[in-house]
Amino acid sequence: MPLFTVIATDVPNSLEKRKLHRPTHLARLQALHAAGQLVLAGPCPIDHDNLAEGFSGSLLVLDFADRAALDAWLAEEPFVLEGIYESVVVKPFIQALPTPNV
Repeated sequence: MPLFTVIATDVPNSLEKRKLHRPTHLARLQALHAAGQLVLAGPCPIDHDNLAEGFSGSLLVLDFADRAALDAWLAEEPFVLEGIYESVVVKPFIQALPTPNV
């Protein structure tokens, strides 16, 4: 299946909403991981040394059959539904390194 990057930007002052909806968000990502569809995922901290400053967004690399399937998954993403993400940019992605196990 093809890979996609998901580059999400948070609304200002999203930290409390992130904390509230993180368990559901992580459960969905863990389900993707179990299905072999998660390459990587994580938040982008405003300051690595002070996570209490919050996050500017998230970066995900996901493996979906096509863009429509990814869009359907994103439509149910808690961080989208709860207004944590201000914007989401999706781009096709080809993993060059490390070489994926094919």
